[in-house]
Amino acid sequence: MVNYNETLMWKEINESVSVLPKIMEKNLAVMDKLTEKLNSSNVSGIYAVARGTSNHALVYFKYAEEILAGLPVALGAPSIVSMYNGKINLKNQLVIGCSQSGKAEDVISVIKRAKEQGGITVAITNDDTSPLAKVADYHLCCYAEEEKSVAATKTFNAQLFIAIWLAYKIANKPLDDIMGLLANYPSVFERADKLTDLYSDKYTILDNGFVLGRGFCYSLALEATLKLQETGYAQIKGYASSDFYHGPMAMVNQNTPIIIYASDNNMGDGLDDARLEDEIKSIDKMISLKARVLLVTDSQKLYDKYNGDIDVALMQKAINDAFSVFNFAVFAQMLACKISCKKGLNPDSPRALNKITITK
Repeated sequence: MVNYNETLMWKEINESVSVLPKIMEKNLAVMDKLTEKLNSSNVSGIYAVARGTSNHALVYFKYAEEILAGLPVALGAPSIVSMYNGKINLKNQLVIGCSQSGKAEDVISVIKRAKEQGGITVAITNDDTSPLAKVADYHLCCYAEEEKSVAATKTFNAQLFIAIWLAYKIANKPLDDIMGLLANYPSVFERADKLTDLYSDKYTILDNGFVLGRGFCYSLALEATLKLQETGYAQIKGYASSDFYHGPMAMVNQNTPIIIYASDNNMGDGLDDARLEDEIKSIDKMISLKARVLLVTDSQKLYDKYNGDIDVALMQKAINDAFSVFNFAVFAQMLACKISCKKGLNPDSPRALNKITITK
C-alpha cells in the first residue's frame, strides 16, 4: 500500500501554504493594471471559461464576484466558439480563461474571439510562458511551480486565491480579509490532517454517494467530488444541496455515503439565520433517509447540534463564508489522498488520466 505522506499529491497539497503569499506578491503589478483598466472601462459583465478543476474555481469566482461586487458572471461553454463558431458577442465584457497548463485550446479560442471583439481578456494559469498566458491582455499566474501529481491540489487552491482577490479588487473592498486568510492559512493543515486521519479510515469504503454544498461551498462540492472520483475511483456525484431536492435525492437509501460541506453562515448580511436553517433542513433530510452523513463545517452551532448523531469534522472558523472554502479544500484534498492510499491505489497516477488534458 502506498503511504499517503510519500505521495506527490500529499506534498503538493502542503505546498499551498507557501504558494498563496507568492501569488499576491508576484501578481501585484498586473492586478493593479487590470483593476485600473476595469475602473476606466464600461464593462457590463464577466464571461469565464475553463474545464475540470479550473471550472470549479470559476464557480467559486461567480459566487464571490456576484455577491461581493455585483457584476454578473456567465460561466461559458468554450465549445460554443471552438467547435460551433457560435456568434457570441463578448464586446464590453471581462473575459477570463482559466487553465492550469495554459494549453486548453478551446479556452484559448474564446480569449482570441474576445480580443477580436474588444473585450478585456485575462488568463489564469500556472505557466507564464503558456499559449493562454501569452494571448490574453493580462495574466494572473498561480506561481505554484510544477504540479506533478495528476490530481490538481495546490493549483486549485491558488486559483481560489486569485478568484477571491480579483473579486475584492473589483468590489474596491479593503484587503484586510485577504491578509487574514494568509495569516490563518498555515494552521488549517494540521487540523485537516488530524480530522482526515479519522474520517479516511471510516470512509475508505466510499465507492459511491454524493457530496453536497451550497453557495460558496457548491464549488467545493464539485471539486471534492472530482478528487474522490479520480484518486479513489468512487462513483460519486457533487450537487448544490438546493438542486439535490429536484430529483437526485431519490437515489439516497440506507447507508448511502453523503459528505456535506457547510460554512458558518457569517456574512453579516441579515441572512445568516436563514442560511443556517437551510443547512439544517438539508442535513436533517439526509438523516431522515438514513444516509451515512459526514458533515464538514466551521460552524460551532452545527457541530453542537449534530456531533454524536452523525460524523462531524469541525474545521477552524473562517473570516466569512467566502473563506471557508479554503479550509474545506485542504480537508477534501487530504481526505481523497488518504482514502486512495488506503484503498491500495496511487493518487499520483490515476488510471486512464494524464496530467494535461487538451480539449478543442
